[in-house]
Amino acid sequence: MTTTFPRLSAALPVAQGKARPTPRIIQFGEGNFLRAFFDWKVDRLNEAAGADWGVVVVRPIAGGMPHTLNEQDGLYTVLSRGVDDSGTAVSESRLVGCIRRELSAHSEWEAVLELARTPEITVMVSNTTDAGIAYVPTVAYGDAPPVSFPAKVTRYLHERWTHFGGAPEMGLQLLACELIDHNGDELRRIVLQHAAEWSLEPGFIAWVEQHNAFYNTLVDRIVPGFPRADADALRAELGYDDLFMTTGELFHLLVIERKPGMPELRLPLGQYDAGTIITDDVTPYKARKVAILNGAHTALCPLAMLAGIATVGESVTNPVGARFLDRLLGEEIIPLLSLPKAELQDFADAVLRRFRNPYIRHLWHDISLNGLVKYQTRDLDRLLGYAEEFGSYPRLLSLSLAAWLVFYLGRFPAAETLPPRDAPEILARITAIAALDQGSDGVAAMVAAYLQEPAFWGRSIDTPALRKQVVYWFGVLTEAPFSFDRLGEIVQ
Repeated sequence: MTTTFPRLSAALPVAQGKARPTPRIIQFGEGNFLRAFFDWKVDRLNEAAGADWGVVVVRPIAGGMPHTLNEQDGLYTVLSRGVDDSGTAVSESRLVGCIRRELSAHSEWEAVLELARTPEITVMVSNTTDAGIAYVPTVAYGDAPPVSFPAKVTRYLHERWTHFGGAPEMGLQLLACELIDHNGDELRRIVLQHAAEWSLEPGFIAWVEQHNAFYNTLVDRIVPGFPRADADALRAELGYDDLFMTTGELFHLLVIERKPGMPELRLPLGQYDAGTIITDDVTPYKARKVAILNGAHTALCPLAMLAGIATVGESVTNPVGARFLDRLLGEEIIPLLSLPKAELQDFADAVLRRFRNPYIRHLWHDISLNGLVKYQTRDLDRLLGYAEEFGSYPRLLSLSLAAWLVFYLGRFPAAETLPPRDAPEILARITAIAALDQGSDGVAAMVAAYLQEPAFWGRSIDTPALRKQVVYWFGVLTEAPFSFDRLGEIVQ
């Protein structure tokens, strides 16, 4: 028998004690990430500080979910799940009440512009996908709405400048949370480009430049989304049906770059949220995330697949996988980073707990997508930096480099079910490299071509010492079916 539960709304007793704050933030993006990350943080801020920060969500493009947050009065549930500092699996639910309504930029553009004329709304936040902060030359001022996100922001800011007569205090603070480098700087650049191309007033351009603050950010939280696998059990536990329920890992980090001369942040997350850092330079934190979190993923990925291990969780709950990551991070990655060692080690410990999260099933084959460029952007600087600093190439990063070649060549038992997924030109270069495996020096010829290929690394990274090491590891990985037992012998 199927049990029917009431839809979550402000009418339910569970929601009636939830304070509903004044709209002060406009948010472009209605997706799971911002709701389980930024809005969840704002809701906790309101509770911890007795603050009054409400959010109006703007769906930036047409389509998406058939339902809107308005159907639940802006309420929804976030489940935070993972492994805590003691090693215990934790699942915590929070009813988030800071979102006041949702608007569609596509069908309610005038209502969005009305928010620009609202003095209480002084902060803008966005996550419009990695491609959202992009210049589109064909947009026009009078489009309703302009098709691109930066053009929407330009039109919104001009509406605000016009309505308030260019008052300096009516400038916005903009937090761009898109996953690109210098996200706030890039948004500002394109806004000013549109303003110039649209021949908007010099006074408006000066107001944008002088009285609106575009902050670069770094965001970090894995958000799997709606918990489909156990949705029925959660409905029974919570006592209501929630179309917008979403899950996130326990870990959460927001780094906001406040450069010299930029104003203090109006939204005081840095004062009340241990997962928010305000700094004058986000670069070391980005390097830490890329090297430790992403770099560890990328380094272990091909080795796990060659050994027949399907998921991240299976790998790191295995003592061999845990030992590999411990040595990789402690000996080959952390020594190459600039933040204090204790801070880096704390972050590395948190990463290993994140990898052990029993609530997330993260497949290595999914992580392997475009694996060579991931190695280039996440691990190559550490490989080369280690050699420059210590005079030899690091063993485990070199082993991983060889494992990626074995994976792309398909020289392992599960190759038919785990094919490489990459751009056609990358796969074509791998095919050409495979053809070099002729005669007694075939492996050496393949490895040389692999290390010399600029399509993989941006330039040649071939040196006699690195070539020798990768040839050796290639032999270890292919002489017999590779296993975690063999990996354990290597890292012991």
